[in-house]
Amino acid sequence: IIMSDGDKPDKKPFKGAQVLWPADMPDDMLEDAIAIAKKSLDENEFESDGVKIAEEVKKHMDKKWEPSWHVFLGKSFGCHAVHEKNRFVYFTFEEKKISFLIYKAS
Repeated sequence: IIMSDGDKPDKKPFKGAQVLWPADMPDDMLEDAIAIAKKSLDENEFESDGVKIAEEVKKHMDKKWEPSWHVFLGKSFGCHAVHEKNRFVYFTFEEKKISFLIYKAS
């Protein structure tokens, strides 16, 4: 996503998350990514189980949507990544202040 100085990315509420919009992912895949991230985040403690959460989301995405998915989560991070077309999303669960970056790259 390229923005000019001073521009802020648009976020849109979608299935309980604030999604960087437009998401570069079909709606069914986006809904699934948010659902598995929320489930794993709800079942684990971010501070101690962050790697486990990322692994669970990655394994789910690889199994359901074919490899190779990459998952980052945290409260503050930057990233520059090349991804497959229609296979990128960044979203935040505002109540927990945890963001996910999920993308597919071969």
